[in-house]
Amino acid sequence: MAKPEPPQPKRPRKPTLGYTVGDIPYELLAVVRISWYRKGLAYEVEEYQIEESDDAQNQFRYIVSTALKQGADVCVLTQYEPAALGVPE
Repeated sequence: MAKPEPPQPKRPRKPTLGYTVGDIPYELLAVVRISWYRKGLAYEVEEYQIEESDDAQNQFRYIVSTALKQGADVCVLTQYEPAALGVPE
């Protein structure tokens, strides 16, 4: 009897970026929610409220790009259009 083939490894999940333009408190640049996954299942959610400041856009880009590079899903709520924050459409 032939030995059964081992299961093929799952493809790594592709991170997603959700972007919503809406009303948030004026003192915030954005609210960013990050969902981390382990073995294909969500296991942790973080939320960042990025306050308006001289460095806010740099903070936003760092948080979003780092999370996506590490495989997390990212949801953004902001009053700014994507191009204003350097997010490609």
